[in-house]
Amino acid sequence: MDRSSALFSLGIISDIQYAMRKNKGMSYFRDSLVYLEEAIFCFNNREVDAVINLGDLVDSNEPEHLDPVMELLESSRSPVINILGNHDLIGRTGQKEILSRLHIQERWGERFRKGKWRVIAIDSTEISISSSASCQVLCREKLNELKRINDPCAEHWNGMASSSQMNEIESLLESATKEKNRVLIINHMVAASGSGSPRHRCWNHKSLTHLLDNSPCVAAHFNGHDHEGGFTTNKMSGTHYVTFPAICDSAGKTGAHAIAHFGEDWIKIEGWGRVDSRNLNCLAKNA
Repeated sequence: MDRSSALFSLGIISDIQYAMRKNKGMSYFRDSLVYLEEAIFCFNNREVDAVINLGDLVDSNEPEHLDPVMELLESSRSPVINILGNHDLIGRTGQKEILSRLHIQERWGERFRKGKWRVIAIDSTEISISSSASCQVLCREKLNELKRINDPCAEHWNGMASSSQMNEIESLLESATKEKNRVLIINHMVAASGSGSPRHRCWNHKSLTHLLDNSPCVAAHFNGHDHEGGFTTNKMSGTHYVTFPAICDSAGKTGAHAIAHFGEDWIKIEGWGRVDSRNLNCLAKNA
């Protein structure tokens, strides 16, 4: 897995959560700009094909938090692909304006394609406490259901994709399988057991991982949300689940960004700071 033979490369950042707030534990919210600037400088220097932000760009979405972060992102020489995190929906800025500021035209679906690779986004904030008022009854019902079965993911900071979104994602994966494409899924929340804290898994983690593990085209699932990061590979399907550590949890000492290099049947994650480097074999699954 020599990065010099890669077909393309993507910069990866997650959970910047910039805010003019006091430090909380490992989260040094004000320092996030320093480490975001470090990441963008790295990506520009390496001339990545695109930059993927895995959500939680800000701790809350007031303009005084959004403006400086967006200014730094706009210094990227490569296209920036943003997906929503739960914190992006917290604050006085309305959802439509947030989507506009982050240049998100569609909250889920295909975001990047090169060669035989596709990058498909899932929005696990669609049904969540921080999302639209219209889904709050469903949120309460789902949380109560999860609490009854003692699922640790029954937390207000999680959420899930709607059944309609899941159907659309399934159709995209079926299309990718027919075309013999490989797919990277990007999502804010943890999906697989072992790839991060159970308290940070999306509410529909069982149905989501079932879909991904049974879709021959899916090579990996990249997410943030759990600030410590994590990693697992499903031994049966070979699907890799990577949780990227939070930039905001720098403790004022070190950043967290990565470049993912893509070959025909592999992904090489080159990590900086708190991100571990990894080699991921992505051999074709049986259709």
